[in-house]
Amino acid sequence: MYRIVFLSIILSFFLAGMTNSSEIFRQLKSGEQDESINPDEQIIYTLFSDGKSGYRIAIDSEASESEIWSAKELQHWLKEISGIELPISTIDQPYSGPQIILGYNILVKQKTGAVAPADMDESFHYCNVDHDILIYGGKKRGSMYGVMAFLENEFGCRWYTPTVSVIPKRNEKTFSSFDHSEAPGIRVRNDFYYEAFDSIWAARNRMNGTLRSRQQPGGVEGYWGVHTFYPLMPPSEFFAGHPEYYSLIDNIRTYKKAQLCLSNPDVLKIVTERIRKRIRENPDYLIYDVSQNDWGNPCQCSKCQKIVKQEESESGIVIWFVNQVAAAIEKEFPDKFIGTLAYTYTRKPCKTIRPRKNVVVRLCSIECCFSHDIKSCQRNQAFLADLEGWSALTPNLYIWDYVVFFQHYLMPYPNMYVLQPNIKTFRDNHAIGVMEQGAYQSRGGEFSELRSYLISRLLWNPDCNVEDIINDFMSGYYGRAGRYIREYFDLLYGRRTPETHLHIDNSIYKQFSAEDAIFSGDFLKEATRIFTLAGNVADNETVLRRVEMASMPVLYLNCRLDPVGARNDGTYKKFRKIAERENITHYAEWGEEADREVFHQRIEGNQSFLKE
Repeated sequence: MYRIVFLSIILSFFLAGMTNSSEIFRQLKSGEQDESINPDEQIIYTLFSDGKSGYRIAIDSEASESEIWSAKELQHWLKEISGIELPISTIDQPYSGPQIILGYNILVKQKTGAVAPADMDESFHYCNVDHDILIYGGKKRGSMYGVMAFLENEFGCRWYTPTVSVIPKRNEKTFSSFDHSEAPGIRVRNDFYYEAFDSIWAARNRMNGTLRSRQQPGGVEGYWGVHTFYPLMPPSEFFAGHPEYYSLIDNIRTYKKAQLCLSNPDVLKIVTERIRKRIRENPDYLIYDVSQNDWGNPCQCSKCQKIVKQEESESGIVIWFVNQVAAAIEKEFPDKFIGTLAYTYTRKPCKTIRPRKNVVVRLCSIECCFSHDIKSCQRNQAFLADLEGWSALTPNLYIWDYVVFFQHYLMPYPNMYVLQPNIKTFRDNHAIGVMEQGAYQSRGGEFSELRSYLISRLLWNPDCNVEDIINDFMSGYYGRAGRYIREYFDLLYGRRTPETHLHIDNSIYKQFSAEDAIFSGDFLKEATRIFTLAGNVADNETVLRRVEMASMPVLYLNCRLDPVGARNDGTYKKFRKIAERENITHYAEWGEEADREVFHQRIEGNQSFLKE
């Protein structure tokens, strides 16, 4: 009987978190059991209440730059939430009160027994041990991401755009238990939207990839360059003296809309040395690109074509060449990668040549249909086969994906529901990185704020609940108007059919015909009605401007389908006012359609946009 009582009291001690040791030992000695002890009762701890808190934020004296930054972030946002500024100090400074311990250190080891994570480990864990809260992960970005997740999950903080944060206020925060872990679904996450280029926004939303180098808390996994054959070997420097360095096309050496002759040993030597020099001078990147120009005309010489024929793809000569560059730089730069493209004419995988362990193959989905996911659409089956082929060949597959209509950034483009299944397909095929290219030159892409935010959620966690994220954004970003923006969203996405095939530069919008199924009937009339209601209930002038930005695709479509009517009924005037106010400088990625002044001249001159 005494043993049963003893074990019961010990269990009560640990479950209830009792701290009165003298009472515990008195009961043990006497054999008594206090019937008031409830082993199922949870102790409630108070982080802050009524403008007061006993907590400090504690970091290691050798904390990383990102851990120091995230300690300040935690301090700042907790003050925004509660009105209380918690002090930040190092763990070696004596403190008898409760703590938020940030980063892996001796205290975390003592309290949890956890093994130190690798510096580059981006996974994190936050939990509590009694009243102390512990947030820790890898020193580079893991601890930082843990702080942002803690603020998101436990307080409802949101960083929707670089300028719009929603931070709920509260008078009190109590807790009994925290125990939450996460790890990234995609290693390198590149949200290539104009809104997502802000380094602080990117750090808060756990985006770590970039096509360009930038200063960002925790650093970035940079990818230097694309279409680099001519930047590495400019024809202006070499062609006059060495035409043999460039493509042989129909028995003539040319550099015009052409490529390099990759079987030429001098070309290999020059490219290797210039990549080596690039790495030495710009060491902050993870991947350095050696890839084809953004057009066709690969070299037709017999040496190049021999490898192409053996590998049954133009990718064969490219990987053969890039492998040699990668082998040459590996000893000096063992932690760097050489990247190249599997793009248009090189998209098909090699037959036998395997990319080296320090080569990254960036597969591009440019030909795909984007209204249906990769697995479900017949038009995407060839790409899916190439994706699976490269996945079997290379340990370092990186995806360059596309998420907007590049000929018309502002057009309605209902493809958001393919983002999740496609990203999951990339993950399941072992992609180490994904770049989602959107409207990147200015603000103004269709639903660009929502898209960039949703992409950040999906690249971190491909299995997240998309509907919850969309609804949360609609409510948090648009306030009371969010229900109407969601109504328009559902109207647009409800128009899709199995025959609705969206491409990035040659879609159903090519002729801008009102007879297009997705825009037929009363679509524009109904969309205009919904946005009018949204504007009427906007919480304030700031939110009204967000609503007006969301309405731009409908205004744009109206202007293109009926320029004269748009001028006469005020649609064009409203469109231009919003575009200038929000500094929307690009209506498309390139060409005449990208020039907003050409667009305005056509409207004002009553010129039709329809193709003859």
